[in-house]
Amino acid sequence: MKIIIRSIEKQYQQLLDQSQLSPDLAQTEVVKQLQQQLNHLSHFELSKPIKWGKRWFDKPPSSLGIYIWGPVGRGKTMLMDLFCQCLAPKTYIRLHFHRFMVMVHQQLFLHSGKPDPLAHIANKLSLKYKVICFDEFFVSDIGDAMLLGRLYQALFSKGVTIISTSNIEPDDLYSDGLHRDRFLPTIKLIKDNMQVIPLDNGNDHRLSYLASNPAYFIQDNQALKKIYYKLTQHEAQPNSNSVTLCGRKINCIARDDSVIWFDFAELCEGPRSARDYIELASNYSHLILSNVPRFQGQSKEQIKARGTEDSYGLFNTTGLRKVVQSNHDDPARRFISLVDELYDCRVNLYLSAEDTAEQLYKGVLLKKPFKRTLSRLHEMSSTAYQTTPSYAVSERKDYS
Repeated sequence: MKIIIRSIEKQYQQLLDQSQLSPDLAQTEVVKQLQQQLNHLSHFELSKPIKWGKRWFDKPPSSLGIYIWGPVGRGKTMLMDLFCQCLAPKTYIRLHFHRFMVMVHQQLFLHSGKPDPLAHIANKLSLKYKVICFDEFFVSDIGDAMLLGRLYQALFSKGVTIISTSNIEPDDLYSDGLHRDRFLPTIKLIKDNMQVIPLDNGNDHRLSYLASNPAYFIQDNQALKKIYYKLTQHEAQPNSNSVTLCGRKINCIARDDSVIWFDFAELCEGPRSARDYIELASNYSHLILSNVPRFQGQSKEQIKARGTEDSYGLFNTTGLRKVVQSNHDDPARRFISLVDELYDCRVNLYLSAEDTAEQLYKGVLLKKPFKRTLSRLHEMSSTAYQTTPSYAVSERKDYS
């Protein structure tokens, strides 16, 4: 079967002709580079499976990937999704980066008794997919930083093309990380094997064309009650519900077949991880969240263990470092992860917060990733977002 089924340049031009996008020279340049990548891939066809499941090509394309970086709202995710639409479905997988790392940790645990389990994971992925697409590439954990270099090397060696988006240019990845010198070879690996393309024209497209449809309220749980009734056609019955996520019961205010309502403290404080949010996004199309606080606890310098944040119980800590952290940074980090997952799966989010979105986070450590959250909250309060069916692109594929 062929890898390429359509042209991204034609797809992009159609969106311009239909006035679904505004002309953007920076985006046009990225589209040209993505089309070149498609042209490279089009020269190579998957062969029929042979004994031992081996396949691939007479030689890999000249570039093994593209790394698109720039501030929020520039259209990085949209362009990557257009790229995916040009690929035959069974030849690629598209994942939010935190979802990919959850999968890697799960697979490492399952194959912990095998020699070089990372090589086994890379081989398994390469036998299923020619292209892997990551959205929101970001490294903040020493354990992940150490894994990525070896995994990328194995994937590149097998001819896998990696397309990724990020808010951060490669040279600034893991910039304040523990033992960052050990991550520098991974940065070089990315730059040597991927075209690095900046996408920064100074415009946040999410702020320019979206019609508002309120989903963000300030200290207004009555508005959330009305939304719950509108979605379910029945009144919420507080304090009588719970849901099981990753084997743990979590209290919820109310729930229905496709709607679930939480208090912020239940969902973003305590032992929660990206895996909980992945499960929620896979089972509900609407999530309501009450009492989101201001994330402005007192900042202080402290020693923080690395390799443990949102860990999955599979690894020990790998080091210590000093960070300037607020006592609200951990809930804020979980809130960022929740919004990312809901956004990626097009789950509707309705919330009531203590203050405006722009005033929610006043800390230092998470200032950059919270900008992405602000942009996404804005889009999630639009008619265009709320009328798009819930989906997860290809994340719900079986990649075990």
